[in-house]
Amino acid sequence: MNQDVKDKIFIPAAKTIEQIFGDADSFFIVPDYQRPYSWESEQVEALWDDIYDAMNNGDESYFLGPVILTGPDPEERFQVVDGQQRLTTLTILFCVLRDLFLPEDKMIADAIKSLKNEKFRLRFVSQSSEQNRFEAEILQKVKFPPAELSERSKKENRFANAAMIFRDKLTELSGEGKAISGFIDYLLKRVIMITITCTHPSFAVKLFQVLNTRGLDLSPADLIKSFLYQKCEPARSAQFLCTWREIETLAESMGEPLADLLTYYEYYLLAANPREGLFEELTRLWRDSDSNAVVFEFSKFVKAFSEIFQSSLKIINGFWYLPNQFYWKAILTTARMNGYDDFQRLALLMRRLFYFYWIAGYTSTKTKQMTFNIIQWIKAKKTVDEMACEIEAKMERDQVLKRAQENLSGDVYGESWLRALLMLVEYEQTDDSKIEFIELDSRLHVDHILPGEWHKKEEWRQDWTRDDAFLRLNSLGNMTLLSGRKNIVASNDPFPVKKEIYRKGHGGMTAFMISRKILEKDKWTKREVDERQSWLLSEAQRIFSV
Repeated sequence: MNQDVKDKIFIPAAKTIEQIFGDADSFFIVPDYQRPYSWESEQVEALWDDIYDAMNNGDESYFLGPVILTGPDPEERFQVVDGQQRLTTLTILFCVLRDLFLPEDKMIADAIKSLKNEKFRLRFVSQSSEQNRFEAEILQKVKFPPAELSERSKKENRFANAAMIFRDKLTELSGEGKAISGFIDYLLKRVIMITITCTHPSFAVKLFQVLNTRGLDLSPADLIKSFLYQKCEPARSAQFLCTWREIETLAESMGEPLADLLTYYEYYLLAANPREGLFEELTRLWRDSDSNAVVFEFSKFVKAFSEIFQSSLKIINGFWYLPNQFYWKAILTTARMNGYDDFQRLALLMRRLFYFYWIAGYTSTKTKQMTFNIIQWIKAKKTVDEMACEIEAKMERDQVLKRAQENLSGDVYGESWLRALLMLVEYEQTDDSKIEFIELDSRLHVDHILPGEWHKKEEWRQDWTRDDAFLRLNSLGNMTLLSGRKNIVASNDPFPVKKEIYRKGHGGMTAFMISRKILEKDKWTKREVDERQSWLLSEAQRIFSV
Protein backbone atom coordinates (compact mmCIF):
# COMPACT_ATOMS: atom_id res chain seq x y z
CA MET A 1 0.00 0.00 0.00
CA ASN A 2 1.36 3.41 -1.01
CA GLN A 3 2.46 5.44 2.05
CA ASP A 4 0.88 8.62 0.60
CA VAL A 5 -2.49 6.90 0.58
CA LYS A 6 -2.15 5.87 4.22
CA ASP A 7 -1.32 9.39 5.31
CA LYS A 8 -4.41 10.98 3.76
CA ILE A 9 -7.72 11.32 5.61
CA PHE A 10 -9.70 9.99 2.67
CA ILE A 11 -9.13 9.00 -0.95
CA PRO A 12 -11.97 9.44 -3.45
CA ALA A 13 -11.82 7.56 -6.74
CA ALA A 14 -14.34 7.17 -9.55
CA LYS A 15 -14.32 3.54 -10.63
CA THR A 16 -16.29 1.39 -13.01
CA ILE A 17 -17.93 -1.76 -11.68
CA GLU A 18 -15.27 -3.73 -13.53
CA GLN A 19 -12.53 -1.85 -11.68
CA ILE A 20 -14.19 -2.23 -8.29
CA PHE A 21 -14.68 -5.98 -8.58
CA GLY A 22 -11.49 -6.58 -10.52
CA ASP A 23 -9.10 -4.64 -8.27
CA ALA A 24 -6.52 -7.18 -7.15
CA ASP A 25 -5.62 -5.03 -4.13
CA SER A 26 -9.18 -4.80 -2.81
CA PHE A 27 -10.81 -7.12 -0.34
CA PHE A 28 -14.20 -5.93 0.91
CA ILE A 29 -15.68 -7.07 4.18
CA VAL A 30 -19.01 -6.07 5.71
CA PRO A 31 -18.45 -5.48 9.45
CA ASP A 32 -20.67 -7.24 11.95
CA TYR A 33 -22.22 -4.00 13.20
CA GLN A 34 -23.95 -3.54 9.83
CA ARG A 35 -27.50 -4.66 9.24
CA PRO A 36 -27.95 -7.88 7.25
CA TYR A 37 -28.77 -7.73 3.57
CA SER A 38 -32.19 -6.11 3.50
CA TRP A 39 -33.06 -5.20 -0.08
CA GLU A 40 -36.49 -6.36 -1.16
CA SER A 41 -37.94 -6.79 -4.64
CA GLU A 42 -38.58 -3.08 -5.14
CA GLN A 43 -34.98 -2.03 -4.57
CA VAL A 44 -33.51 -4.90 -6.62
CA GLU A 45 -35.78 -4.17 -9.57
CA ALA A 46 -35.08 -0.44 -9.29
CA LEU A 47 -31.32 -1.07 -9.54
CA TRP A 48 -31.82 -3.20 -12.67
CA ASP A 49 -34.30 -0.77 -14.27
CA ASP A 50 -32.12 2.29 -13.63
CA ILE A 51 -29.07 0.71 -15.26
CA TYR A 52 -31.03 -0.84 -18.14
CA ASP A 53 -32.88 2.43 -18.87
CA ALA A 54 -29.61 4.38 -18.84
CA MET A 55 -28.17 1.94 -21.39
CA ASN A 56 -31.27 2.13 -23.61
CA ASN A 57 -31.30 5.92 -23.43
CA GLY A 58 -27.74 6.00 -24.71
CA ASP A 59 -26.35 7.56 -21.53
CA GLU A 60 -22.56 7.60 -21.67
CA SER A 61 -22.41 6.44 -18.05
CA TYR A 62 -24.59 5.81 -15.03
CA PHE A 63 -23.64 6.84 -11.49
CA LEU A 64 -24.62 4.20 -8.91
CA GLY A 65 -23.63 6.23 -5.87
CA PRO A 66 -20.71 6.27 -3.45
CA VAL A 67 -19.13 3.42 -1.54
CA ILE A 68 -17.56 4.50 1.75
CA LEU A 69 -14.75 2.30 3.01
CA THR A 70 -12.38 2.31 5.95
CA GLY A 71 -8.97 0.75 5.91
CA PRO A 72 -6.94 -0.96 5.00
CA ASP A 73 -6.44 -2.99 8.17
CA PRO A 74 -3.20 -4.94 8.80
CA GLU A 75 -4.53 -7.72 6.55
CA GLU A 76 -5.23 -5.26 3.70
CA ARG A 77 -9.01 -5.52 4.11
CA PHE A 78 -11.45 -2.65 3.59
CA GLN A 79 -14.59 -2.41 5.71
CA VAL A 80 -17.75 -1.29 3.90
CA VAL A 81 -19.30 1.58 5.87
CA ASP A 82 -21.82 2.34 3.14
CA GLY A 83 -22.62 0.43 -0.04
CA GLN A 84 -23.02 -3.15 1.18
CA GLN A 85 -26.56 -3.46 -0.21
CA ARG A 86 -25.46 -2.43 -3.71
CA LEU A 87 -22.25 -4.47 -3.66
CA THR A 88 -24.11 -7.54 -2.43
CA THR A 89 -26.83 -7.14 -5.06
CA LEU A 90 -24.30 -6.75 -7.87
CA THR A 91 -22.47 -9.85 -6.64
CA ILE A 92 -25.73 -11.82 -6.81
CA LEU A 93 -26.27 -10.56 -10.37
CA PHE A 94 -22.78 -11.68 -11.40
CA CYS A 95 -23.32 -15.12 -9.89
CA VAL A 96 -26.63 -15.57 -11.73
CA LEU A 97 -24.87 -14.62 -14.98
CA ARG A 98 -22.03 -17.01 -14.20
CA ASP A 99 -24.25 -20.00 -13.50
CA LEU A 100 -27.05 -19.67 -16.03
CA PHE A 101 -26.14 -17.54 -18.98
CA LEU A 102 -22.48 -17.07 -19.74
CA PRO A 103 -20.48 -19.92 -18.23
CA GLU A 104 -17.83 -19.68 -20.97
CA ASP A 105 -17.69 -15.90 -21.26
CA LYS A 106 -14.24 -14.72 -20.18
CA MET A 107 -15.43 -11.25 -19.17
CA ILE A 108 -17.95 -12.62 -16.66
CA ALA A 109 -15.63 -15.38 -15.59
CA ASP A 110 -12.96 -12.81 -14.78
CA ALA A 111 -15.42 -10.62 -12.91
CA ILE A 112 -16.49 -13.52 -10.71
CA LYS A 113 -12.95 -14.79 -10.36
CA SER A 114 -11.95 -11.39 -9.00
CA LEU A 115 -14.08 -12.10 -5.95
CA LYS A 116 -11.56 -14.72 -4.89
CA ASN A 117 -7.87 -15.04 -4.19
CA GLU A 118 -5.67 -17.71 -2.72
CA LYS A 119 -5.25 -16.11 0.67
CA PHE A 120 -8.80 -15.09 1.51
CA ARG A 121 -10.75 -17.32 -0.89
CA LEU A 122 -13.51 -14.73 -1.13
CA ARG A 123 -12.95 -11.08 -2.01
CA PHE A 124 -16.41 -9.95 -0.86
CA VAL A 125 -17.49 -11.10 2.59
CA SER A 126 -20.82 -10.40 4.24
CA GLN A 127 -21.35 -10.25 8.02
CA SER A 128 -20.13 -13.35 9.82
CA SER A 129 -23.73 -14.23 10.66
CA GLU A 130 -24.67 -14.09 6.96
CA GLN A 131 -21.54 -15.34 5.22
CA ASN A 132 -22.15 -19.10 5.37
CA ARG A 133 -25.57 -18.67 3.83
CA PHE A 134 -24.27 -16.21 1.23
CA GLU A 135 -21.55 -18.64 0.20
CA ALA A 136 -23.86 -21.66 0.07
CA GLU A 137 -26.76 -19.97 -1.72
CA ILE A 138 -24.95 -17.54 -4.02
CA LEU A 139 -21.15 -17.55 -4.26
CA GLN A 140 -20.48 -21.27 -4.64
CA LYS A 141 -23.50 -21.86 -6.89
CA VAL A 142 -26.81 -20.04 -7.01
CA LYS A 143 -29.54 -22.15 -5.43
CA PHE A 144 -32.83 -21.10 -6.95
CA PRO A 145 -35.98 -22.05 -5.00
CA PRO A 146 -38.05 -24.71 -6.81
CA ALA A 147 -41.18 -22.52 -6.83
CA GLU A 148 -42.20 -18.89 -6.61
CA LEU A 149 -41.66 -17.42 -3.17
CA SER A 150 -44.51 -16.10 -1.05
CA GLU A 151 -44.26 -12.52 0.21
CA ARG A 152 -43.17 -13.81 3.60
CA SER A 153 -40.58 -16.16 2.06
CA LYS A 154 -39.17 -13.29 0.00
CA LYS A 155 -38.41 -11.41 3.20
CA GLU A 156 -36.87 -14.49 4.82
CA ASN A 157 -34.79 -15.41 1.73
CA ARG A 158 -33.60 -12.07 0.34
CA PHE A 159 -30.51 -13.53 -1.38
CA ALA A 160 -32.63 -16.07 -3.25
CA ASN A 161 -35.31 -13.48 -4.03
CA ALA A 162 -32.76 -11.15 -5.65
CA ALA A 163 -31.33 -14.08 -7.64
CA MET A 164 -34.77 -15.02 -8.95
CA ILE A 165 -35.48 -11.43 -10.02
CA PHE A 166 -32.22 -11.29 -11.98
CA ARG A 167 -32.87 -14.72 -13.49
CA ASP A 168 -36.24 -13.53 -14.81
CA LYS A 169 -34.83 -10.25 -16.10
CA LEU A 170 -31.96 -11.96 -17.89
CA THR A 171 -34.21 -14.68 -19.30
CA GLU A 172 -36.33 -11.95 -20.86
CA LEU A 173 -33.18 -10.45 -22.41
CA SER A 174 -31.86 -13.78 -23.64
CA GLY A 175 -34.33 -13.85 -26.52
CA GLU A 176 -32.97 -10.60 -27.88
CA GLY A 177 -29.74 -11.82 -29.44
CA LYS A 178 -26.80 -9.82 -28.12
CA ALA A 179 -28.90 -7.91 -25.60
CA ILE A 180 -27.31 -9.64 -22.59
CA SER A 181 -23.79 -9.04 -23.82
CA GLY A 182 -24.60 -5.38 -24.41
CA PHE A 183 -26.08 -5.03 -20.94
CA ILE A 184 -23.08 -6.69 -19.28
CA ASP A 185 -20.67 -4.53 -21.22
CA TYR A 186 -22.54 -1.40 -20.12
CA LEU A 187 -22.77 -2.61 -16.51
CA LEU A 188 -19.07 -3.35 -16.19
CA LYS A 189 -17.61 -0.47 -18.17
CA ARG A 190 -20.16 2.36 -17.96
CA VAL A 191 -21.67 2.06 -14.50
CA ILE A 192 -19.59 4.11 -12.09
CA MET A 193 -19.32 4.25 -8.33
CA ILE A 194 -17.14 6.58 -6.29
CA THR A 195 -15.13 4.72 -3.68
CA ILE A 196 -14.20 6.95 -0.75
CA THR A 197 -11.56 5.24 1.33
CA CYS A 198 -11.10 6.69 4.82
CA THR A 199 -8.12 5.88 7.00
CA HIS A 200 -10.04 6.81 10.17
CA PRO A 201 -13.39 5.09 10.96
CA SER A 202 -14.71 8.17 12.78
CA PHE A 203 -14.23 10.27 9.67
CA ALA A 204 -16.04 7.65 7.57
CA VAL A 205 -19.08 7.96 9.83
CA LYS A 206 -19.05 11.77 9.59
CA LEU A 207 -18.62 11.57 5.82
CA PHE A 208 -21.60 9.28 5.56
CA GLN A 209 -23.75 11.88 7.29
CA VAL A 210 -22.65 14.54 4.80
CA LEU A 211 -23.49 12.24 1.88
CA ASN A 212 -26.71 10.92 3.43
CA THR A 213 -28.90 11.04 0.34
CA ARG A 214 -31.25 8.66 -1.45
CA GLY A 215 -29.88 5.17 -1.84
CA LEU A 216 -27.44 5.09 1.07
CA ASP A 217 -27.69 2.20 3.42
CA LEU A 218 -27.19 3.37 7.01
CA SER A 219 -29.66 4.94 9.42
CA PRO A 220 -28.78 7.13 12.44
CA ALA A 221 -29.13 4.00 14.59
CA ASP A 222 -26.58 2.21 12.39
CA LEU A 223 -24.16 5.11 12.74
CA ILE A 224 -24.46 5.06 16.52
CA LYS A 225 -24.03 1.30 16.54
CA SER A 226 -20.94 1.68 14.34
CA PHE A 227 -19.49 4.32 16.67
CA LEU A 228 -19.95 2.14 19.75
CA TYR A 229 -18.77 -1.04 18.06
CA GLN A 230 -15.56 0.54 16.80
CA LYS A 231 -14.62 1.73 20.29
CA CYS A 232 -15.57 -1.58 21.88
CA GLU A 233 -12.86 -3.78 23.34
CA PRO A 234 -12.17 -6.55 20.78
CA ALA A 235 -12.55 -9.28 23.40
CA ARG A 236 -16.03 -7.99 24.25
CA SER A 237 -17.31 -7.14 20.76
CA ALA A 238 -19.39 -10.33 20.53
CA GLN A 239 -21.04 -9.42 23.83
CA PHE A 240 -21.84 -5.96 22.48
CA LEU A 241 -23.37 -7.34 19.27
CA CYS A 242 -25.45 -9.86 21.20
CA THR A 243 -27.00 -7.13 23.37
CA TRP A 244 -27.56 -4.84 20.40
CA ARG A 245 -29.33 -7.60 18.47
CA GLU A 246 -31.60 -8.22 21.46
CA ILE A 247 -32.53 -4.53 21.32
CA GLU A 248 -33.14 -4.70 17.57
CA THR A 249 -35.35 -7.76 17.97
CA LEU A 250 -37.41 -6.13 20.70
CA ALA A 251 -37.74 -2.91 18.69
CA GLU A 252 -38.88 -4.84 15.63
CA SER A 253 -41.45 -6.82 17.64
CA MET A 254 -42.97 -3.52 18.82
CA GLY A 255 -42.77 -1.88 15.40
CA GLU A 256 -40.78 0.93 17.00
CA PRO A 257 -37.91 2.34 14.89
CA LEU A 258 -34.60 1.99 16.68
CA ALA A 259 -33.76 5.62 15.93
CA ASP A 260 -36.96 6.66 17.75
CA LEU A 261 -36.03 4.58 20.79
CA LEU A 262 -32.61 6.22 20.77
CA THR A 263 -34.32 9.62 20.63
CA TYR A 264 -36.45 8.83 23.70
CA TYR A 265 -33.26 7.69 25.42
CA GLU A 266 -31.48 10.88 24.37
CA TYR A 267 -34.27 12.91 26.00
CA TYR A 268 -33.94 10.75 29.11
CA LEU A 269 -30.18 11.23 29.33
CA LEU A 270 -30.11 14.95 28.54
CA ALA A 271 -33.35 16.04 30.20
CA ALA A 272 -32.88 19.08 27.99
CA ASN A 273 -33.51 20.17 24.42
CA PRO A 274 -30.80 18.60 22.21
CA ARG A 275 -28.61 21.18 20.54
CA GLU A 276 -27.31 18.87 17.82
CA GLY A 277 -28.48 15.84 15.89
CA LEU A 278 -29.06 12.45 17.49
CA PHE A 279 -25.70 11.02 16.42
CA GLU A 280 -23.69 14.06 17.55
CA GLU A 281 -25.40 14.30 20.93
CA LEU A 282 -25.14 10.63 21.86
CA THR A 283 -21.59 10.14 20.62
CA ARG A 284 -20.55 13.22 22.60
CA LEU A 285 -22.13 11.74 25.72
CA TRP A 286 -20.56 8.33 25.11
CA ARG A 287 -17.13 9.44 23.92
CA ASP A 288 -15.37 8.19 27.05
CA SER A 289 -17.85 5.46 28.05
CA ASP A 290 -17.51 1.70 27.85
CA SER A 291 -19.55 0.51 24.87
CA ASN A 292 -20.89 -2.57 26.62
CA ALA A 293 -22.00 -0.52 29.62
CA VAL A 294 -23.73 1.94 27.29
CA VAL A 295 -25.61 -0.70 25.32
CA PHE A 296 -26.61 -2.52 28.50
CA GLU A 297 -28.17 0.63 29.98
CA PHE A 298 -29.92 1.35 26.68
CA SER A 299 -31.31 -2.20 26.67
CA LYS A 300 -32.79 -1.57 30.14
CA PHE A 301 -34.45 1.57 28.80
CA VAL A 302 -35.92 -0.30 25.81
CA LYS A 303 -37.27 -2.99 28.13
CA ALA A 304 -38.86 -0.28 30.27
CA PHE A 305 -40.51 1.09 27.15
CA SER A 306 -41.75 -2.38 26.20
CA GLU A 307 -43.59 -2.55 29.55
CA ILE A 308 -45.53 0.55 28.49
CA PHE A 309 -46.01 -0.76 24.96
CA GLN A 310 -47.49 -4.02 26.24
CA SER A 311 -49.66 -2.33 28.87
CA SER A 312 -53.41 -2.90 28.50
CA LEU A 313 -54.33 -0.22 31.04
CA LYS A 314 -56.97 2.01 29.51
CA ILE A 315 -55.17 5.10 30.80
CA ILE A 316 -52.27 4.25 28.45
CA ASN A 317 -54.52 3.68 25.43
CA GLY A 318 -55.26 7.37 25.00
CA PHE A 319 -51.59 8.30 24.64
CA TRP A 320 -51.30 6.38 21.37
CA TYR A 321 -53.69 8.84 19.71
CA LEU A 322 -51.56 11.92 20.42
CA PRO A 323 -50.02 13.62 17.35
CA ASN A 324 -46.54 13.70 18.91
CA GLN A 325 -45.38 10.35 20.21
CA PHE A 326 -41.88 11.34 21.31
CA TYR A 327 -42.62 13.43 24.38
CA TRP A 328 -45.00 11.19 26.31
CA LYS A 329 -43.00 8.06 25.47
CA ALA A 330 -39.80 9.65 26.78
CA ILE A 331 -41.56 10.80 29.97
CA LEU A 332 -43.34 7.56 30.84
CA THR A 333 -40.32 5.42 29.98
CA THR A 334 -38.18 7.66 32.20
CA ALA A 335 -40.66 7.00 35.00
CA ARG A 336 -40.48 3.23 34.45
CA MET A 337 -36.70 3.35 34.17
CA ASN A 338 -36.47 5.20 37.49
CA GLY A 339 -39.09 3.10 39.27
CA TYR A 340 -41.28 6.15 39.85
CA ASP A 341 -43.65 5.43 42.75
CA ASP A 342 -46.83 7.20 41.60
CA PHE A 343 -46.85 6.09 37.95
CA GLN A 344 -50.66 5.99 37.64
CA ARG A 345 -51.18 9.61 38.75
CA LEU A 346 -48.20 10.72 36.68
CA ALA A 347 -49.83 9.17 33.60
CA LEU A 348 -53.08 10.98 34.42
CA LEU A 349 -51.22 14.28 34.70
CA MET A 350 -49.41 13.72 31.41
CA ARG A 351 -52.66 12.84 29.64
CA ARG A 352 -54.21 16.05 30.94
CA LEU A 353 -51.23 18.11 29.81
CA PHE A 354 -50.89 16.80 26.29
CA TYR A 355 -54.58 16.51 25.49
CA PHE A 356 -55.47 19.98 26.73
CA TYR A 357 -52.71 21.57 24.64
CA TRP A 358 -53.89 19.54 21.64
CA ILE A 359 -57.56 20.51 22.10
CA ALA A 360 -56.52 24.12 22.72
CA GLY A 361 -55.05 24.18 19.21
CA TYR A 362 -51.38 24.38 20.12
CA THR A 363 -48.73 22.42 18.26
CA SER A 364 -46.55 19.94 20.13
CA THR A 365 -43.63 22.40 20.23
CA LYS A 366 -45.55 24.32 22.91
CA THR A 367 -44.98 21.42 25.32
CA LYS A 368 -41.42 20.63 24.27
CA GLN A 369 -39.54 22.44 27.04
CA MET A 370 -42.08 21.27 29.60
CA THR A 371 -41.33 17.69 28.51
CA PHE A 372 -37.66 18.09 29.39
CA ASN A 373 -38.57 19.76 32.69
CA ILE A 374 -40.79 16.82 33.61
CA ILE A 375 -38.00 14.35 32.81
CA GLN A 376 -35.73 16.34 35.13
CA TRP A 377 -38.39 16.33 37.87
CA ILE A 378 -38.95 12.57 37.60
CA LYS A 379 -35.23 11.91 37.92
CA ALA A 380 -35.15 14.30 40.89
CA LYS A 381 -38.06 12.35 42.49
CA LYS A 382 -40.46 15.30 42.54
CA THR A 383 -44.01 14.31 43.50
CA VAL A 384 -46.96 14.43 41.12
CA ASP A 385 -48.46 17.24 43.18
CA GLU A 386 -45.28 19.31 42.82
CA MET A 387 -45.25 18.75 39.08
CA ALA A 388 -48.96 19.54 38.79
CA CYS A 389 -48.39 22.98 40.35
CA GLU A 390 -45.75 23.81 37.74
CA ILE A 391 -47.83 22.42 34.87
CA GLU A 392 -51.03 24.22 35.91
CA ALA A 393 -49.10 27.48 36.14
CA LYS A 394 -47.84 27.07 32.59
CA MET A 395 -51.30 26.13 31.33
CA GLU A 396 -52.65 29.27 33.00
CA ARG A 397 -50.00 31.44 31.31
CA ASP A 398 -50.82 29.89 27.94
CA GLN A 399 -54.60 30.16 28.56
CA VAL A 400 -54.89 26.49 27.69
CA LEU A 401 -58.05 25.69 29.63
CA LYS A 402 -59.85 28.74 28.27
CA ARG A 403 -58.94 27.92 24.69
CA ALA A 404 -59.77 24.23 25.12
CA GLN A 405 -63.17 25.05 26.59
CA GLU A 406 -63.94 27.39 23.70
CA ASN A 407 -62.96 24.73 21.15
CA LEU A 408 -65.00 22.04 22.87
CA SER A 409 -68.04 24.30 22.98
CA GLY A 410 -67.87 25.29 19.32
CA ASP A 411 -67.88 23.36 16.05
CA VAL A 412 -65.76 20.27 16.61
CA TYR A 413 -66.37 18.27 13.44
CA GLY A 414 -63.13 17.80 11.52
CA GLU A 415 -60.89 18.59 14.51
CA SER A 416 -57.87 16.26 14.65
CA TRP A 417 -58.54 15.45 18.31
CA LEU A 418 -62.26 14.62 18.02
CA ARG A 419 -62.07 10.86 17.46
CA ALA A 420 -59.41 10.54 20.15
CA LEU A 421 -61.53 12.43 22.68
CA LEU A 422 -64.61 10.32 21.91
CA MET A 423 -62.49 7.18 22.31
CA LEU A 424 -61.32 8.34 25.75
CA VAL A 425 -64.93 8.78 26.78
CA GLU A 426 -65.71 5.36 25.33
CA TYR A 427 -62.95 3.72 27.40
CA GLU A 428 -64.41 5.28 30.56
CA GLN A 429 -67.79 3.60 30.05
CA THR A 430 -66.46 0.36 31.52
CA ASP A 431 -65.18 -0.30 35.03
CA ASP A 432 -62.45 -2.57 33.70
CA SER A 433 -58.98 -1.18 34.25
CA LYS A 434 -57.85 -3.13 31.20
CA ILE A 435 -59.62 -2.78 27.87
CA GLU A 436 -58.79 -3.70 24.29
CA PHE A 437 -57.09 -0.91 22.38
CA ILE A 438 -58.98 0.42 19.34
CA GLU A 439 -57.04 1.84 16.40
CA LEU A 440 -58.16 5.15 14.94
CA ASP A 441 -58.00 3.85 11.38
CA SER A 442 -60.07 4.59 8.28
CA ARG A 443 -62.80 2.21 9.42
CA LEU A 444 -63.64 4.32 12.45
CA HIS A 445 -65.91 7.27 11.67
CA VAL A 446 -67.39 10.22 13.48
CA ASP A 447 -71.11 10.33 12.68
CA HIS A 448 -73.47 13.32 12.77
CA ILE A 449 -76.51 12.07 14.66
CA LEU A 450 -78.50 14.94 13.16
CA PRO A 451 -77.22 14.52 9.58
CA GLY A 452 -75.72 17.25 7.49
CA GLU A 453 -78.54 17.12 4.98
CA TRP A 454 -81.31 16.88 7.59
CA HIS A 455 -83.41 19.42 5.67
CA LYS A 456 -84.01 16.90 2.87
CA LYS A 457 -86.06 14.65 5.17
CA GLU A 458 -89.53 15.66 6.35
CA GLU A 459 -89.06 13.77 9.65
CA TRP A 460 -86.08 15.95 10.59
CA ARG A 461 -87.73 19.18 9.45
CA GLN A 462 -90.55 18.60 11.92
CA ASP A 463 -88.17 18.87 14.90
CA TRP A 464 -85.47 21.22 13.66
CA THR A 465 -85.24 24.81 12.49
CA ARG A 466 -82.35 26.08 10.44
CA ASP A 467 -81.15 28.30 13.31
CA ASP A 468 -81.17 25.43 15.84
CA ALA A 469 -79.42 23.07 13.38
CA PHE A 470 -76.82 25.71 12.50
CA LEU A 471 -75.84 26.06 16.18
CA ARG A 472 -75.69 22.32 16.95
CA LEU A 473 -74.97 20.35 13.78
CA ASN A 474 -71.18 20.24 14.27
CA SER A 475 -71.24 20.43 18.07
CA LEU A 476 -69.76 17.77 20.32
CA GLY A 477 -73.23 16.75 21.49
CA ASN A 478 -74.24 15.76 17.94
CA MET A 479 -71.22 13.47 17.42
CA THR A 480 -70.79 9.75 17.97
CA LEU A 481 -68.53 6.92 16.86
CA LEU A 482 -69.39 4.30 14.26
CA SER A 483 -67.25 1.68 12.58
CA GLY A 484 -67.24 0.15 9.12
CA ARG A 485 -70.17 0.76 6.78
CA LYS A 486 -72.63 1.84 9.48
CA ASN A 487 -71.65 5.46 9.04
CA ILE A 488 -72.38 5.33 5.31
CA VAL A 489 -75.64 3.45 5.74
CA ALA A 490 -76.91 5.68 8.55
CA SER A 491 -76.09 8.93 6.69
CA ASN A 492 -79.22 11.12 6.30
CA ASP A 493 -81.92 8.68 7.42
CA PRO A 494 -84.58 9.75 9.94
CA PHE A 495 -83.80 9.12 13.58
CA PRO A 496 -85.91 5.95 14.01
CA VAL A 497 -84.19 4.38 10.99
CA LYS A 498 -80.75 5.37 12.27
CA LYS A 499 -81.56 3.78 15.62
CA GLU A 500 -82.48 0.53 13.90
CA ILE A 501 -79.19 0.60 12.00
CA TYR A 502 -77.32 1.24 15.28
CA ARG A 503 -79.26 -1.53 16.96
CA LYS A 504 -79.10 -4.41 14.50
CA GLY A 505 -78.10 -3.32 11.03
CA HIS A 506 -74.95 -4.67 9.35
CA GLY A 507 -73.53 -6.91 12.04
CA GLY A 508 -75.78 -6.18 15.00
CA MET A 509 -75.69 -3.52 17.69
CA THR A 510 -72.90 -0.97 17.48
CA ALA A 511 -69.88 -1.86 19.58
CA PHE A 512 -69.51 1.63 21.07
CA MET A 513 -71.14 2.36 24.39
CA ILE A 514 -71.35 6.10 23.66
CA SER A 515 -73.39 5.27 20.55
CA ARG A 516 -75.64 2.82 22.38
CA LYS A 517 -76.74 5.62 24.67
CA ILE A 518 -78.45 7.23 21.69
CA LEU A 519 -80.78 4.21 21.46
CA GLU A 520 -82.36 5.28 24.77
CA LYS A 521 -83.80 8.40 23.10
CA ASP A 522 -87.20 8.54 21.42
CA LYS A 523 -86.39 11.67 19.43
CA TRP A 524 -83.31 13.64 18.53
CA THR A 525 -84.00 17.32 19.09
CA LYS A 526 -81.94 20.25 20.31
CA ARG A 527 -82.72 19.17 23.86
CA GLU A 528 -81.09 15.75 23.35
CA VAL A 529 -78.08 17.36 21.68
CA ASP A 530 -77.62 19.80 24.57
CA GLU A 531 -77.96 17.01 27.13
CA ARG A 532 -75.39 14.89 25.30
CA GLN A 533 -73.10 17.92 25.05
CA SER A 534 -73.23 18.42 28.82
CA TRP A 535 -72.67 14.72 29.46
CA LEU A 536 -69.64 14.49 27.13
CA LEU A 537 -68.09 17.63 28.64
CA SER A 538 -68.57 16.30 32.16
CA GLU A 539 -66.98 12.98 31.12
CA ALA A 540 -64.03 14.87 29.62
CA GLN A 541 -63.65 16.87 32.83
CA ARG A 542 -63.61 13.65 34.84
CA ILE A 543 -61.12 12.00 32.46
CA PHE A 544 -58.65 14.88 32.63
CA SER A 545 -58.74 15.35 36.38
CA VAL A 546 -55.76 14.14 38.37
